[in-house]
Amino acid sequence: MDQHFLQSSAWEKYEELEGHKTFRLNEKDFSALAILHSTPLGNYLFCPYGPTLKSNYNPNATLETVLHSLSKLAREQNAFFVRIEPTFPLSNPEAKSLHLHKSHDLDPAHTWAIDLTQSREELLKQMRASSVQYWRSSAKKGLKIRQTKDPKAISILTSLLQAVSEKDHFQPQTEAHLKNQLQSGFATLYIAELDHQPLAASLVYDNSTTRFYAHAATSNEHRKINAGIVILIQMILDAKDRGAKIFDFWGITTSEDPKHPWYGFTKFKKSFGGYQINYAGTWDLPLSPIKYQLYRIIRYLNRLKRKITH
Repeated sequence: MDQHFLQSSAWEKYEELEGHKTFRLNEKDFSALAILHSTPLGNYLFCPYGPTLKSNYNPNATLETVLHSLSKLAREQNAFFVRIEPTFPLSNPEAKSLHLHKSHDLDPAHTWAIDLTQSREELLKQMRASSVQYWRSSAKKGLKIRQTKDPKAISILTSLLQAVSEKDHFQPQTEAHLKNQLQSGFATLYIAELDHQPLAASLVYDNSTTRFYAHAATSNEHRKINAGIVILIQMILDAKDRGAKIFDFWGITTSEDPKHPWYGFTKFKKSFGGYQINYAGTWDLPLSPIKYQLYRIIRYLNRLKRKITH
């Protein structure tokens, strides 16, 4: 099975910049990047979009071996549970047999992707016609798109994100976190400007095969130019030009409820063509059941408090 970007050495470097202790297990049948996190009750080990299995043969038997290795490491680090996010199917009966408990998904359980091995013409044909027209006419309207790896430029994205978060009531990542991603070398910042005024910005992650659409925000100014659409199409085509095989939109909902907070941007992502990828979601293996149950109660009450506040 292919290793997800969040299991890569590049992401490991970023986590270390964030001050986290990391561990890498590399065995015959699997590999796993595990990150040590802390809570008021103690530590836990987290494998974002991992572990990675090196064979499709009997994945759940291999997962049992992985969990044994991670549990041993977790106990050495005084962690009271292990958290994993398998990128292969995991049914409830299978999870139960492994003593796993379903957690609130930290990383999306579903994503949307585009096959970049198609021709440029085929890619554009699958996109909404009006979106392609915005992209084709953007230069004539004076919109300029540039890309940078300069960490100082991240303030352009964070200021746009802050404006969006105040309107849509969500907490964006801090400027320090996003700056560390640029400093780690895997991220590129795209900026769309009109007369030197930023109208949209987006941060993408790249590895040898895939470009990931990580963070994005668009200004309310000059909405008719649709800078957010233009910058996204450019990022897709640039990824193809550099030889990437996949463009990953990093998260959608499968809900058909228009009131779902992800419903709107899921429709937006799907309007560019592509296909759905399903993961197992986030699962926990408690090593100290009483402490873990207390952790779940506190976490639930904190989420409830945030909902009431908003």
